[in-house]
Amino acid sequence: MDFVQNMDSQFVIWVAIGVLILLGILVVNNKMRRVALFVVRASLGVVAVVAINFALGGFGLAVGINILTVATVAFLGIPGIITLYGLAFIL
Repeated sequence: MDFVQNMDSQFVIWVAIGVLILLGILVVNNKMRRVALFVVRASLGVVAVVAINFALGGFGLAVGINILTVATVAFLGIPGIITLYGLAFIL
């Protein structure tokens, strides 16, 4: 029982140290903050595109996910998603 409790406390300590290091990197380095924000926006954009593809796939209106569409959504946000589906509708 002591071994399991010791392992749990060690795990919590290591997770806390990892989180503090990550927060330190993000706070100290502004470039890392920008990269992290870009990655978060890209991830949320891909999730949005997949959800919209699921909803509009039956109508034949779908956008492929590649590096160009991810970059468009990450840089432009919601207007980028609207632009991608507008182009898919026109083309």
